[in-house]
This record gives sequence, structure tokens and C-alpha cells, in this order.
Amino acid sequence: MNGLTLSRFTVLTAPFLHHTLEYGLDAIAANGFTSVELWGASPHYCLDDYDAPARAARVREIAAMLAARGLSMDVFYPEQIRQYPINIASPDAYLRGKSMDFMRRYLDDTAAFGAKRMMLTPGWVFVDRFTDDDTKRAVESLRALAEAAKPLGVRLAMEEQDATVSLLCSTLPRLARLVRDAGLEACMDVPLAAAHGESVQDYYDAFGALGYVHIADVGELGSAALGAGSFDVQGALEQLSAHGYEGRLGLALWGAVHYPDPDTPLRQSRVWLHEHGVD
Repeated sequence: MNGLTLSRFTVLTAPFLHHTLEYGLDAIAANGFTSVELWGASPHYCLDDYDAPARAARVREIAAMLAARGLSMDVFYPEQIRQYPINIASPDAYLRGKSMDFMRRYLDDTAAFGAKRMMLTPGWVFVDRFTDDDTKRAVESLRALAEAAKPLGVRLAMEEQDATVSLLCSTLPRLARLVRDAGLEACMDVPLAAAHGESVQDYYDAFGALGYVHIADVGELGSAALGAGSFDVQGALEQLSAHGYEGRLGLALWGAVHYPDPDTPLRQSRVWLHEHGVD
């Protein structure tokens, strides 16, 4: 596929959430990948799991685990909505302030891991009270984090989310407003965009360029191994190439369906890539 190489792919660790991180990193390296996207959630890594010295030690431990396997971390994606009381768009000043403190520390972790990019979500809002003030608060918080990221050499990226995660970026126009007003990179979650009826062209029309891309196939239960679902993965990759996209492609096998056996979809994806000339 137009000279696409395996070094362009980074593997999200989320499918290994019910396995040790060591096991997940071993599997990623064994399949020939060299880059990971760390899902920052318990039990692998979460700020709430440690006091300050233990947190620093865990960051060093993860960095050493990566180095020992010939891996690097390209992206850090800390959990920000589903499991923890973090909401940078909250109207409650205390919760918003505490949430911003969490995210600033995650920025420090991103730099310590050697990752160049951190994924952000804009917080969440009540469905029955969603107003423009919520978006303005989110933009204010995102701008502050973007400024804090600059001296660390960290880029901040945001992608569209399902409405059950955050209404603030649940459509392409809403995402575009946040990215534009806060000065972030746009990330495209290709399967989610397809589910919303949006194409690669729509994203380039909205942003002009993309900072990062999440890729997967689409099965009956959500994200699936490449080639195991109904989505035209090859077509999407070719469209990205036609637009000159040369950034990372994050293999994002989201969902609890992968927790019992994350190895199989990872291996299937690697085989699919090899069969399509990606080595």
C-alpha cells in the first residue's frame, strides 16, 4: 500500500487491560511492532494508584520495560472519562480544578515516557443541560493544557467520541470547533468516523491535516482485527495516503470483547498487514 511500513503503526495497550502490562508488551513486540500507545488506566498505570514516589518509580519501570523489548511509546492516552472523576469541562470549580491538576501531571508523565503526543478528551456534560457555556469551559481548559504542553515538547490530539462518552466532541463540527479554538491536533478514529457517515475527505475538509489516526476493522461487537470485519480498511489507508498522511497509525482494538484473548486480534491484524505488503 504505497510503501506503508510496519514502523508507522503503534499498538494501543487497552485490549490487554485484564493481562499484565508485561504480557501485553511481550505480545506487541513478538508480532514485530516497535511502538505502543499506552492506555493510562488501572491496573497498568493510573495516577490514583500511587503516591508521588511510587508514581515516579512506575513511570521509570514502564520506560525500562519498553526499552528491554525494543519498544518506544509514541502516544499516551490517559483515561479521562469512563472510569475516573475527571471532567475538565465541569461547571463545578473544585472538580474542574482537580481534573486540570490530573491532566497536567499526565502531561509530565507523557514527557517522562518519551512520548511526543497525548490524547485528550474535552470532559463531559449533562445531556439535558448541554449549553454553549459547556463548550466554552472545555475550550478554556484545553487551551491551558495546550500551553502547559509546549515546554514539555508534547503535542495534544483529540478525536471524535461516541455520544455516550462526550457530547462535546460527538460530531465532526463539534470536534472541529474544539480543535480549532484550543489549538490542538486532529485525530481521526476511522471506524467511528465511518459509523457516523464521515470519510477521510470530510476530515481533511474540516482540518486540512491530521496529527494522528486510529485504525481498526468493524465487527458485530465493535472494533475488530484488521480484515476480520466489514470495513474497507485498505480503502481508508489508501485514502489517507492519497492525502499525503505520513503520521502514525494506531491499531486501536477498543472494547471488552478483546479482554479474554487480545493476542488473536493482534496476530490477525499483523497477518493482514503482511498480506497487504506492510512489513
